[in-house]
Amino acid sequence: MAASKLFNLLTVTTLALFAASFNASPVTALSTGHQHLNRQIHHDGIAKRAKRSSTQRCKPRPSTSVSVAQANKATSTAKPASSSAAPPPKATSSTKKATPTTTSQAPAKTTAAASSGSSSANGKVGIAWNGGDSSSLGNIVSSNTHYIYTWSPYEPTDLYGLEFIPMLWGPNQETAFNQLVVPGYAKNLLFVNEPDQVGQSQMSPQDAANLWQQQFAWRSSQGYSLWSPAVTNAAEGETWMDEFLSACSGCQISHMALHFYDTSAQNFMTYVEHWHSKYGLPVVITEFACEASIAIDLIGLFSYFWQTVVPWLIQQDYVTAFFPFGFLEDMGNVNPDNQMMKNGQLTALGNYVVNGPY
Repeated sequence: MAASKLFNLLTVTTLALFAASFNASPVTALSTGHQHLNRQIHHDGIAKRAKRSSTQRCKPRPSTSVSVAQANKATSTAKPASSSAAPPPKATSSTKKATPTTTSQAPAKTTAAASSGSSSANGKVGIAWNGGDSSSLGNIVSSNTHYIYTWSPYEPTDLYGLEFIPMLWGPNQETAFNQLVVPGYAKNLLFVNEPDQVGQSQMSPQDAANLWQQQFAWRSSQGYSLWSPAVTNAAEGETWMDEFLSACSGCQISHMALHFYDTSAQNFMTYVEHWHSKYGLPVVITEFACEASIAIDLIGLFSYFWQTVVPWLIQQDYVTAFFPFGFLEDMGNVNPDNQMMKNGQLTALGNYVVNGPY
């Protein structure tokens, strides 16, 4: 028995060291040969999310935001490139459009205490939901799960007590976003998705800053907490963020959002720590998975990654929420060993992320 335990320990340790040495630096979904598609589906009120090869409603909650001018420790004078990629198809809705009181003036910082809301979940685990039969969401709810988003402003038919976070994926969602995101619709808002990458909401930092002022800045006065753009862990992701924060000086951002794709648990933890240390704001990881730059399938690698990073994320006070890329029926070209739901049921990995033990 002792020999067997020693062998297992040596195996996991060897795998961890191998993974760390194999991918010494973080990679992204783009560099692994994956891209994201975003489709808004009116009848389902949700957005399906997949990757392809190529490069209940809650009352508003006042947020305690930190000015970007205070948080931004790194600026850039590089001229941002103009955006050329088309955003996703425009969503439609019959809901009456909200009329903003202003679209340019940054709201004053709010410090009122947050309300408890109506969510029955109280953990950090978030669900990045790809659509389908929302009844399967009931299998995901636990004391560890709390948030859900759909890469759109549309919420699922039934939230099962989860807190929905609307996203303005890109400029072509502005109409639907304005129609749906009125006071009381949610508590937190997500800004553009991977603006640093072709095929996503690709846009220059200056264009994104302008969009923030038009669509996000004034919503803070309605009680919303405003989450930053979610960039990739490619080198250009951090550069893009620095330029955005410089262009959006004075904007009120409550949380920094990021994405991460790599096989190294240590790289992931180091990257998240760096993001918090640099920008001085709470962190939310809105996409991440154990993903290599080439095909790699080692026994124990994925278990080691997830059983290392999930407990660590839960222990970090500055990490508010994390959304594994895996609660999807179709993983596209992302390694299916990351899949956490099949046919509406949790996989072994999904059961661990949702229920522990950690």
